[in-house]
Amino acid sequence: MLARLGLGTVQFGLEYGVSNRAGHPGEREVANILAQAIEAGIGYIDTAPAYGDAEALVGRYLPSGHCLNIVTRTPAIEDATIEARHGRLLLDSLATSLDRMRVDNVHGFLVHQARDLAKPGWQHLVEAMAEARARGWASRIGASIYNSDQLALIESRFAPEIVQLPLNVLDRRPIASGVLVHLKAGGVEIHARSVFLQGLLLMKPSELPDFFIPIRDDIANMQRHWAERGWSAIAACLAFALQQTEIDAVIVGVNRCTEFDEIADVARQSSSIRDCGAAPMVDPLYLDPSRWPAFRFQ
Repeated sequence: MLARLGLGTVQFGLEYGVSNRAGHPGEREVANILAQAIEAGIGYIDTAPAYGDAEALVGRYLPSGHCLNIVTRTPAIEDATIEARHGRLLLDSLATSLDRMRVDNVHGFLVHQARDLAKPGWQHLVEAMAEARARGWASRIGASIYNSDQLALIESRFAPEIVQLPLNVLDRRPIASGVLVHLKAGGVEIHARSVFLQGLLLMKPSELPDFFIPIRDDIANMQRHWAERGWSAIAACLAFALQQTEIDAVIVGVNRCTEFDEIADVARQSSSIRDCGAAPMVDPLYLDPSRWPAFRFQ
């Protein structure tokens, strides 16, 4: 079961997560988390050049000869039109990522911002990604998406071999819409992220920022359902994701070794958790962290 777990690294380089009050972990803690994750037998590392110094930390502390599948992303492109130089930038960025992580290739190379493929000249990006795969720098190319509209855009530009998408007990749109079945029928490798919704689903409802007042009762009801069955919020959320048979990897982020230990223990027992409860109908605004305001805790 742990081979389907992936360790997200955004929190290694950035202060990330609505529930994160402590900032990103120190370098020694990152080293210990990576060591524990490898010893536990996880299968994936998920990173990006936009995640601060996360790639450099991965390269510094992953032992040589590891068997982890590493997934990274394209750089941000601010220009409104894509030109040939952006394709070269993409290849240069991946070469730099490989150098930082001290590897010859990655398992997956994802378009970080799907909207880049809606810009004039998008072909230069697709050609560069195909070139990265042809050079042996990436085994699979694909995209990180937020919704089915972005997936439709991606599929209109190229055939993705790996797709990362949000999925959790509150956000079951990829299941209800048939996206998971569609992707799996096409042989696409599927990675699920946001299984704790940036920690939102693990927080006490009374401690949620005011922005989430409209869904406080929904989260409280789900947590009550889990507690009545003797499950922690972490256990219910992780089990739900791992039990979706179409999902190849479940990406989780941690800030402390103790957090990883709890996740690993839960993953080993996830098959015993059933009936995570029905998903309430909520405004998609609350399911998409890219649309949330910035939160700061005192």
